[in-house]
Amino acid sequence: MYAHQINFALISFIFFGALNLFGQSEQSNEMKEIHSDGQIDTLYFEFKPIHVTAYPLNNTNLNVPLAVSSIGKKHFQYGQKQSALNEALLSVPGLFAMNAENFSQDLRVAIRGFGARAPFGIRGIRILVDGIPETTPDGQAQVDNIDLGFISRAEVFRGSSSALFGNASGGMINLISELPSHTSFYEAGLTAGQFGYQKVQFKTSNTIKNLSYVVHASHNQNIGYRKHSNMKNYILNGKAQLKIDPLSSIRFHVSVANSPTANDPGSLNIDQVKADPRQARDVNVKYQAGESVSQNRLSMVYERQVIPQFHFEGNLHFTNREFANKLPFKGGGQVKLSRIFWGGRLMLINSGSLLKIPYHLSFGLEIGDQDDKRRRFDNLEGTKGDKTFDQLEQFQNIGAFIQQEWIFNKSFRATFGIRSDINKLKATDRYLNDGDGTGKQTLNNVNPLIGFVYSIRKNINLYGNYSTHFETPTLNELSNNPDPSSSGGFNPGLNPQYAKNVELGLKGFFNENLFIEMAAFNIDALDEIIPFELPNIPGRTFYRNAGTSFRKGFEFGLNSRLSKGLQMSMAYTYSDFSYGAYQTKSGVFDGNSLPVIPKMLLYGELSYFHISGIYGMIQLQYTGDIYADDANTVKDNAYQLMHMRFGYKKYYSNLMIEPFIGLNNLFNTSYNSNIRMNAWGGRYFEPGSGFNIYGGVSIRFE
Repeated sequence: MYAHQINFALISFIFFGALNLFGQSEQSNEMKEIHSDGQIDTLYFEFKPIHVTAYPLNNTNLNVPLAVSSIGKKHFQYGQKQSALNEALLSVPGLFAMNAENFSQDLRVAIRGFGARAPFGIRGIRILVDGIPETTPDGQAQVDNIDLGFISRAEVFRGSSSALFGNASGGMINLISELPSHTSFYEAGLTAGQFGYQKVQFKTSNTIKNLSYVVHASHNQNIGYRKHSNMKNYILNGKAQLKIDPLSSIRFHVSVANSPTANDPGSLNIDQVKADPRQARDVNVKYQAGESVSQNRLSMVYERQVIPQFHFEGNLHFTNREFANKLPFKGGGQVKLSRIFWGGRLMLINSGSLLKIPYHLSFGLEIGDQDDKRRRFDNLEGTKGDKTFDQLEQFQNIGAFIQQEWIFNKSFRATFGIRSDINKLKATDRYLNDGDGTGKQTLNNVNPLIGFVYSIRKNINLYGNYSTHFETPTLNELSNNPDPSSSGGFNPGLNPQYAKNVELGLKGFFNENLFIEMAAFNIDALDEIIPFELPNIPGRTFYRNAGTSFRKGFEFGLNSRLSKGLQMSMAYTYSDFSYGAYQTKSGVFDGNSLPVIPKMLLYGELSYFHISGIYGMIQLQYTGDIYADDANTVKDNAYQLMHMRFGYKKYYSNLMIEPFIGLNNLFNTSYNSNIRMNAWGGRYFEPGSGFNIYGGVSIRFE
């Protein structure tokens, strides 16, 4: 009964909201607070094109020949629980996130289906923080060192982006941290909720002459909805900017994260879910499955306006990560990983004209180096046993790129780009008891991008693009060799995946209060990388290539201001994704739908911000049916979720107090927060939490 009620509520929400569209909206998502003697004079959203910082050519979202979504501060910080990145990403069309409640496996994000296969972390999508890559050269990203309280907005590039960012299929997410304040402030916050959730955070910022900084520290812990799902972490992020002179600046970023505990409750079969959705898989408890992580990260960005026509930018970054993982089986069930990841980028942007045709040109060089020292030991029910694997895995990348935009007239501009990547992989086998698996590979690729933007009228643009992309297997995927005769080296049967992408879209402001974006695309992929499990090693993931796959989809997004202080946003995604030619020993899957990707996603949000500082948001989310396996024999039924949150920013001279409360899964819907693709023994499902409440308070002194 609840499902029908929520479905009706969702349809009614969209229908009655649509009646008010023309004449209303919001797009920049950047909230501005104007203070006068410590009071809020106004609280509003701007409606105008947004400058896209991660695009190599200096441009706004309307003039980029790609699908780009911008997420503002209200989705990151206003009354949010701030436990996982998916909280802020719900409003992005074409994006689907799962696994937000299993902190051992990390959030899984998919854009246009790419990234859905990841058993842990973010795969197939390039993650940047203030333009610095969090994604390693081999294509794997974790964001456990980024606290949402430190992020003010984000840019999401949807679709093929290898010509821009290299080793990625689905797109790119650039998380942008808070800017330092011109005046000093100190802010402290406390959030608590059901299932043992606690978050304590502190933030401070100031500007002293030419130096400005912002520092954010937090402690998070959670017992979890399911048994054996508790977590604990400590995170410190800081950013400092030095203005050297009017034409140049240097920026430093530092991040320190320590997560000593993140347990994995495992996946269940359908009978276990029906019997007790809060239970953990018995062998996960027996083998104490989970992970611990510590990471240190330092980066530097230098920018200089050489002359009015030339802008130079360079960055360097270094990351050290220590990772320990216990898997729910004995043989090689404990993993120790020591990672060093460093890289840099040099880029020059030139603007001018040739034959009286204005242009913007960017070209540059990017390098990345990743060293993973991976060891495996027997898992003796939580105790480390004998060593079974010891390997140094290296991934080196050199990428050169050029992007040029020609502005032929006020209505038409075209972009031409190309990027060449040289990827060198090497495995040095240090455990020679079973033979020497040492080997190396070279995976090179060239990816073009051709796009156009045509202005139908002011601030309404038609765009299109053709591009290709590639995605190498990660070092982890390559090192998991399903061949029982070889436990070292790389899986020789696993190849990179390639794809061709064609996209046509429309985006713009149909009046001062209404922003609409639409995109239709067709993607043909070759050698798509697919995860699977083996019956003799359940719980360990291996990988193979599908022959071909096809993706056809449509995305629609809308942001509207219905009245003063009242905004509405919607996102609709239709995904017709299927295998072309794909056969294994288990069967023939030609024509089957790609698993763990819903055919339909629908999201709606109403938000209200009053001049007094009171705010509130209602979110409705519909997720369509999801297949769990390549054979399409197991299906997770569609579900709807409703969330609400409210808060009040009250100013007393230089003091601000903000209490807030949130209600998640308001109708206590039974659903699965994660689907483990092609899991052995029918263990596909990780149940999500039912109705739960959280609340907190933030205090800020300026």
